[in-house]
Amino acid sequence: ASVRHLGTDINYVVLENLYNDLKDKVDFKFRAVAKKVEKTDNTYIVNTEDGESYEADTCVISVGRSGSKWMESVCDDLKIPSKSNRVDIGVRVELPYEIFSHLTDELYESKIVYRTTITGIRHSYEDPAKQTNNTNFALLVAKHFSEPFKDSNGYGESIAKLSNMLGGGVIVQRFGDLINGKRSTPDRIREAFITPTLNATPGDLSLVIPKRILDGIIEMIYALDKIAPGTANTDTLLYGVEVKFYNMEVALDEHLQTCYDGLYVIGDCSGITHSLSHASASGIHVARDIVSKKK
Repeated sequence: ASVRHLGTDINYVVLENLYNDLKDKVDFKFRAVAKKVEKTDNTYIVNTEDGESYEADTCVISVGRSGSKWMESVCDDLKIPSKSNRVDIGVRVELPYEIFSHLTDELYESKIVYRTTITGIRHSYEDPAKQTNNTNFALLVAKHFSEPFKDSNGYGESIAKLSNMLGGGVIVQRFGDLINGKRSTPDRIREAFITPTLNATPGDLSLVIPKRILDGIIEMIYALDKIAPGTANTDTLLYGVEVKFYNMEVALDEHLQTCYDGLYVIGDCSGITHSLSHASASGIHVARDIVSKKK
C-alpha cells in the first residue's frame, strides 16, 4: 500500500492550512462542549454545556474514540441501534531499527496478523532531530466478549488502571525477563543493548496482563522473529499496558447515516472506522452525500 507519511509535526501545518481556507466560509465554535443532541420533526438541536444551542436539518457527529461514552448516551437518548464488545490489549514493543528495517523501509507502517492483531498506533515525527534509532510498534490481542458482558471498554480501562497502580504509570520489561518469570529492574534495563525511548517503571507485565492475552503476545513475538530475526531478543523492550478502545458500532446505512434522515456519524466514534485514513475518508464520503442531497 502507498502511504504518504506526514508526521505529527506536519499535521499541525495541514490543520492550520485547512482552518485558514475555511474560516471565512464556516462558523467555528471552539471549546463549545456538546452536551445533548435532540431531534424534532424536521431539525436537530445540539445543546452545549455553556447553555448555547445550535439547530440544523443536518447533523454530523464526529467525536472520535475519546467520545465513545458520550456517543453511547446519544444512541440511548435517540434509540439508535448499536452493538459493542471488543477491546484490544497488549504491549508496545521497542527494538533496534535494523531488525525491522527490511519491512519499514518498504512500508512505513505495516499491519501484521497472526492469530492476534498487530496495529501500528503511534505519533511519529517528520523532523529527523525528533527520531530515534529504535523501532516501536503496538502488539495487540483482540478480545471479543459474548453476552451478557457488554462493557468491553470498562474491561480495558480496569487493566490500564492496574498497570498504573503497580508502576505509577507505564511499566517496561525486557522480553527475556518476561519469559524467565522475572520482573525487570533498573539495573537490567540499564545493562540492555537498547536504550529505552520512553521513561517507564521497570516491572512485571505478567502481574497486569491476563494469561491468555500474554500467551498470545509471546507467541506473536516468536512468530515475528522468523521474519524479522532479533525480535525475540532478550533485550527487546515491552511497554504496557497498551489498550485500544473501540467505540460501539452504530447502526448506519451505506451513507453512514443513522436511522434518522440527516443524522450522520463519522470517524472512529461510529465504530465503523479504526484509523486516521478511514476516518478522513468517512468525512469525505458523508460530505459528498450531503452535497448531492442539497443539489
